[in-house]
Amino acid sequence: MHSRLSRLTALILALCVFQLACYNKYSISTEQLETLSSGNIAEVVTVQSSEGDVFVRASTPVEIRTTQGNFSITPFNFSLGEQQLVAPDYDLLINRSEITDARVSEFSKGRTIALAVGSVVAAGAAFALVSLLAGSESE
Repeated sequence: MHSRLSRLTALILALCVFQLACYNKYSISTEQLETLSSGNIAEVVTVQSSEGDVFVRASTPVEIRTTQGNFSITPFNFSLGEQQLVAPDYDLLINRSEITDARVSEFSKGRTIALAVGSVVAAGAAFALVSLLAGSESE
């Protein structure tokens, strides 16, 4: 019984890890990050990543990677000058020389649908398996 519980726990943890599948993450350079600053407000801005074009909206998650760690910012709500990045909504002031690059997370409809369908199928299969292996009440 303990083995079955461990397997079920492992399956649930794996599903939690795959929640990240709803987004495709792309690395962009500091120069491309400048196109997302408050001076370039638009409904959609296209930036170049090593994998191709990425479409950024105001709701797109952006993460700044620095020598000190990673920080989240909101597109079109920060200023990136020659010396520093200022993001008032997150109370950030970072020297530009400390910024290595940025990551943009683009929503993936296909992966999200696959994750939802896979979760429902896995839950149904687990229920069926438990029902089959439970045995009968009369002995």
